Order: sequence, then C-alpha cells, then structure tokens
Amino acid sequence: MAKFTGHEGRLISSLEIKSLTEPHHAKEKEIASRGENYIKAEFFGIHTFNKLIQSYGESCVGFRVYYGNREEDHNGDEPVIGKGKPTSRLIIVPVSADGKDITKGMGLKDMPNGDDDGMTGGPVCPNHC
Repeated sequence: MAKFTGHEGRLISSLEIKSLTEPHHAKEKEIASRGENYIKAEFFGIHTFNKLIQSYGESCVGFRVYYGNREEDHNGDEPVIGKGKPTSRLIIVPVSADGKDITKGMGLKDMPNGDDDGMTGGPVCPNHC
C-alpha cells in the first residue's frame, strides 16, 4: 500500500470549481421535493482545523472527508439536531501516512469516544453563505 505524503489532491481553478458544483446546485428543487434540507456548502474555520491538527501532531498528514446524514431543523438561527429533515453533512477525520483514520476511540468497543476526533456541523449555505 502506498503511503500518503500530505500532497494528495490537487489545486483547481475557479472554472473547475464551478463545473463540479453546478450539477449539485441544479438538484436543489429535487432534494427539497424529497423532504430533505438542501445543503449547498458547509464552512469550517481555520482555528477548528488547527485544533484538530494539533491534537494529532505529526501523525496527521491529511484528512478524509466522509458524507453523512442526520435529521436537522433549519428554521431558526442555529440548526436543531435530532429533529427536522434529513440533512447531508460532511465529517472530516484526520488520516495517518498509512491511510488510516486516526481517532482516539472510534471502533473500540470498550473505550469511551474521544473528544476532538473529527469535525462536522459547520454553518451551512444557503443559510450562512
């Protein structure tokens, strides 16, 4: 298995960003018609990223982004979790050079879940664009 170096992925132009995001944006009405919250984008702050990186030090060479879903009500200023409509969310998890998610408690039956293992719940667009 190849090692991750921290240089994976590539930088892209604004034109390519637009070509990749437009098909999703075109599905807004379809997603809403299924009774789900449409999420155009999700924001994550640099200080939250730095805190996550610092908790793993040199063992973190990058991040894996998972797609998730949970019930959220977006009618107020802040989403209410656990009720409302199905809502797509991103989950960002640190990854080691050997390609493994590095979390303190995930998947270990007898250990409590660690805090600060990953990120989710950034402000969403269209509410906070």
